[in-house]
Amino acid sequence: MPQRTKNYRTDVMAPGQRVVLWVGGPATATRTPGVWGIGHVTGPAYLRVDADNASDYWLDEERADRLEWAVDLDVDILSTPIAANELRAIPELAGMELFRAPQMSNPIYLSPEEVSAVERRVGPWPEYPGDAPSAIIVGSTGAGFGDPLANHIVERAAMERVMAHYRDLGFAVTDVSDRKCGWNVTCTAPDHGELHVEVKGISGSKAAFLLTANEYTAAADSCWRLAAVTDALGTRPTITVLTGAQVVAGTQPMLYEYRPRAIE
Repeated sequence: MPQRTKNYRTDVMAPGQRVVLWVGGPATATRTPGVWGIGHVTGPAYLRVDADNASDYWLDEERADRLEWAVDLDVDILSTPIAANELRAIPELAGMELFRAPQMSNPIYLSPEEVSAVERRVGPWPEYPGDAPSAIIVGSTGAGFGDPLANHIVERAAMERVMAHYRDLGFAVTDVSDRKCGWNVTCTAPDHGELHVEVKGISGSKAAFLLTANEYTAAADSCWRLAAVTDALGTRPTITVLTGAQVVAGTQPMLYEYRPRAIE
């Protein structure tokens, strides 16, 4: 389920919440406006780029190429849609936000009472299938959650914010991210010496990230810092700076790679 921008509703969406698939349009539309499916949210909201697979889901290719926030769903399609006019006639549903503000974009809120009324009409809700898996992309530059293109966009936005942050503090800033030295930015200032700053761009509000082996090794240096930028593309980006010791203390192994070695 896509939406154009990130907002407070995006932040409150969570795995396990019930969801209703609504098809809009006028009463004369070819597809009956109303409830077409019921199910669950199976993952947190994330920034999606559909550049590679747009043709599989979109009719408007230009819109498909835009950045959008999305959330994974598991939805059972009803054998017969429930028309909007029928739902409006149910007292508990007549005041739904969907009817009061039909032009509002996703996600639209349903109260617990409204969800119960929908369930009484459509029958038992399907069982929750479990959380959607979190993709981990492993490549020559390391490992990261989510779509590689989206990750790159978030990372560049975070880099710009972190470099501006250290310039404001009086540091001379050099982008060394292409050198694969275990950090992205070298910052120097007469009063502070030199800092080696690794930048992690995060689209959500939780400062969770992955480290490459090179970054983990570099964290042992006393001048190494990690700057985590949450909500990197949103309206309230936040920079959290951690020392190497803090990062190492809060890091746990998540992925191992086997590489064959010659038998001696």
